Amino acid sequence: MWPICLYQMSVFSRCSSAMKLAIQFIALFPFCLSAQSAEEQQVTQRITWTNTIPSDLLSVRSVVLFQNSFTKAELDQTQKYFQQTGIDAVCYLNTAYVLAGADTQKAFANYFSVRNIKYLIFVQKTEKEFTYAFATYAGNKNLIDKTSTGWKQSNSSLEELLRTVYRLSVSNLKKQNFLINDLPEMDIPMAYFTGRINQNFSVEAKSFKTAVPKMASEKDNAELEAFLKQYYPFKFELVDPQTEEADLGAKGFRTILRMVHTRGKIAREILGYDPTQTGRSLATTYFVDGVPQIKTILSEEPIYKFYMKSIEYGNIFLGNKWDADLTWQDALRNYILAYRADAKIN
Repeated sequence: MWPICLYQMSVFSRCSSAMKLAIQFIALFPFCLSAQSAEEQQVTQRITWTNTIPSDLLSVRSVVLFQNSFTKAELDQTQKYFQQTGIDAVCYLNTAYVLAGADTQKAFANYFSVRNIKYLIFVQKTEKEFTYAFATYAGNKNLIDKTSTGWKQSNSSLEELLRTVYRLSVSNLKKQNFLINDLPEMDIPMAYFTGRINQNFSVEAKSFKTAVPKMASEKDNAELEAFLKQYYPFKFELVDPQTEEADLGAKGFRTILRMVHTRGKIAREILGYDPTQTGRSLATTYFVDGVPQIKTILSEEPIYKFYMKSIEYGNIFLGNKWDADLTWQDALRNYILAYRADAKIN
């Protein structure tokens, strides 16, 4: 059972170009206004909240994780107040990159550990208010775990929120951070993968069992397993997503199925696609009765894209077509059916 039915795709294909763009914009609009992505909610819901400002906030390093809805002016204003307060936010990172998938999250976690980060500052924005949440970094790929405590402030005015953080900080804490940047440090270069990026399919998956990390809900896991049993032509096993890849390798797995979930433009950047080939919309390959078809999705639309990763060497295998889609079910279906077509498996 897949969310995008043939009737819907047929109707969409008969629409004019202007109407298609309008339909895609309407589908995108709720995402632009949402306070948190599902991934951000999963991370922040693990925080144990307190009413006390962190005692060492003005003596350690922090990182700001911001949503795409923030403007440059709002981030500059944030850094201005943080500098005056003594909050050493060493860099500002878009959560659409950090929380895009297991591999990106691990890459940023390694970066945080190298830079001795103590706090992650989740800055959130809705139509009604701003919320700034200060949480202890767990020191691992989860970013936040059950040991993480947090303190947050909310206000309909960003200016008032920042003033509140300033007042509570300077009245309760001793400022020890003095060499703080005037402007936010952004555009941090990041190597998301240790191996080569290949626009084809893994050969090892044909001979060795593939590890497939479980999803957040039992319902999704049941659907995932049922689909793989029906369509995936090789051996696989659902595994605990917390299991380290080295441990999976020790158990005989050679490949692991991974995915990213973020805006299409960002997904392509993370996965190493040629940026000059990324336009306003992206052509996605899907299959109808085994025949490849093309549809377009706005590059700012949040999508899912699957790939396989070599556990031993870190090489990733994206497939031979851009097959991202709006739901994980459709994206997985596109990827697996493209794999079957490439391997000439009916």
